[in-house]
Amino acid sequence: MDLPARPPAPALDPRLEAAAAEVLAAPPRPPRDPGLFSSNTLFGEPGIYPDGPDMAPAEGDPVDEHTARAALATLLPDHLGEPEAVAAALALFDGPTLHRLAPEPLPRAALVVLCGTVGAGPLAAVAGGRAGVALTSVGVAAMPGSGRVVGPAPDGGTGARAVNARYAAEHAALVAPSLAHDLLWSGDGGDRYEEATLHALLAMVHLQVISRSPWIAHVGTELARRQNSLAVTLANSRHPGSAAIAVRADDGPGTIPGGAPGMQTRDFWSIPFAPGGATGRPAPAPLADALAEVAADPRTVPSPLRYDDDLAGWMALDLGRGWLTTVEQLRAYVALGLVDVDDVATAARTSRDDAVRAYGLAAADACWRS
Repeated sequence: MDLPARPPAPALDPRLEAAAAEVLAAPPRPPRDPGLFSSNTLFGEPGIYPDGPDMAPAEGDPVDEHTARAALATLLPDHLGEPEAVAAALALFDGPTLHRLAPEPLPRAALVVLCGTVGAGPLAAVAGGRAGVALTSVGVAAMPGSGRVVGPAPDGGTGARAVNARYAAEHAALVAPSLAHDLLWSGDGGDRYEEATLHALLAMVHLQVISRSPWIAHVGTELARRQNSLAVTLANSRHPGSAAIAVRADDGPGTIPGGAPGMQTRDFWSIPFAPGGATGRPAPAPLADALAEVAADPRTVPSPLRYDDDLAGWMALDLGRGWLTTVEQLRAYVALGLVDVDDVATAARTSRDDAVRAYGLAAADACWRS
């Protein structure tokens, strides 16, 4: 199934590219506003920046057809760029294929947001009925006492998933990253390598979304702050001196500078997403395709792909630029408060206003001026 895609990013002047890379390669530092990230303990899990304000889910009525489509109409022009791609994405929201997979508007809109992200391939596989994909349907359901954003549908069969009704009023772009995880999730949660890999995919989607629509990082709801927390942890998962993200960095400087010591890890791969070890079982084919999309060299992705030590070794490689260009990474980091526009201007040896124009940072910078 062909999905609307985002056009390739225009090339950046090499001098500006080098200046941006210099800023991104600097050691991680405490974020500008810890309140963008998780704070209070939620379902037994402490926040990464406990001094921030308490978190609360979005208030109001659950997302309906009108509000879901209106949210897409606002988001998609920045998210996909070309009017033809925007129109195709809205048609996908209205059309029968996603209606069968996700009858309710919130998860259906969230699936549409995956277009133009690393979650697009898994979505196409699910929508096209490709073998090896776990998810068969997704709705919205109450999950009392559960901290899941998306999980097994309480009354569904194998492969049936649901968005936690706790997040029924959230923006679809905040649900989309968790759906990227569940499109490929086996459902048992017992393989640490599977969970780390799929959570990395989740964080990649969120970084891509906020690189194009920075305001999503500043919505302020519990879910926005939870997704920001995974994104910042991946963003700071880097080998020293490298501007590129590496999911595994045994020499990493730490993912949440200034945050809760008990939540600190050297890299994203070290987060204990699951208690079990690696099962060595085969990973679904769409995951291999997604990893090839983010790889600096697609030929390096282990084949056959399994949740094993070959995958763990591959995760130590710097990721490529096909999924998140240097400028897009810079925009996401400015949105999250990990770097400042003044840092960029200094590195580029230009004025602040010229740096904003040269790198397209106006929307990300505006998040801090409202």
